[in-house]
Amino acid sequence: MSLTLARPLLWPLAILLLVWLPHAGAAELFYLGQRIPDIHKPWRAGDYQQLREALEQLDSTQANALPRRSGEFTGPIYQRMISTENFRPQLNIYAPLELRQNEAREVLFELKELMRLYFDFRAKQQPYAAEALGLMSYSLRQQAILFTLTTEFWMTLSQSEQSNPVRLQGLQETKAAAAMLSNSALDYLELTQAFGRDELLLYSAELSQQLPELYVHLPADVQAGLLKRIEGLASNHRYPQVGNDMAALLPVLQMIHRDVQTKLAQPVTPPIKAPTLDLSLPGSAQ
Repeated sequence: MSLTLARPLLWPLAILLLVWLPHAGAAELFYLGQRIPDIHKPWRAGDYQQLREALEQLDSTQANALPRRSGEFTGPIYQRMISTENFRPQLNIYAPLELRQNEAREVLFELKELMRLYFDFRAKQQPYAAEALGLMSYSLRQQAILFTLTTEFWMTLSQSEQSNPVRLQGLQETKAAAAMLSNSALDYLELTQAFGRDELLLYSAELSQQLPELYVHLPADVQAGLLKRIEGLASNHRYPQVGNDMAALLPVLQMIHRDVQTKLAQPVTPPIKAPTLDLSLPGSAQ
């Protein structure tokens, strides 16, 4: 059954138009005429791709049309976009590890493409400030999950596979992407002209919760660089509350950095060879 709302006064109700398909036992959800995934269940990479393509189409034809973080009608769409429930398929230990790793990589790609839609660096003030920053902090969590899955998958490989140039390149690319995302996340805290005070206060609180999960995977030199930046933000940020959030984050990251330095300083222990079992008959040895 399809519903048509033609009266101009009812336009808010037309934002989320649900069309039930009884023969399929499913529901299709449309946002301003574009089909979007079901917001009542966790999303996977294909769902993010469907949403991103729908929003790209809307953004090219309508101004101020992207879902808002706390919008009366569009809030549920955005909240599903950054819901931690979406991580469940990637964290399902009963699913093949390589498939979960690929899923995490594809979701992260879609999140970055969504951020391209929500960020507008040609504008003096960001039109979607809260939404863009929310996607950034959520992407940090997704990057951390991808890094964890990549490391776990790496450990399942044989020594020859770990030395494979293609495998090594993939691991280095994951490390470089994580370092770049972490530094970019701090960049936005410094853009006090582009983002409003309230949005930055919310973002700094979220960042202080999300960053340690990714920070632990970063190379020691990248960790040291981030520590210096966070020390500067803690003491010099324009907004005292942002400085307080960074000051509270600092000792957590310093502890992680010390642990990494300690482990790097330890000598590499050669693998212990298992004793061989002699199955030859007595007296057969010459």
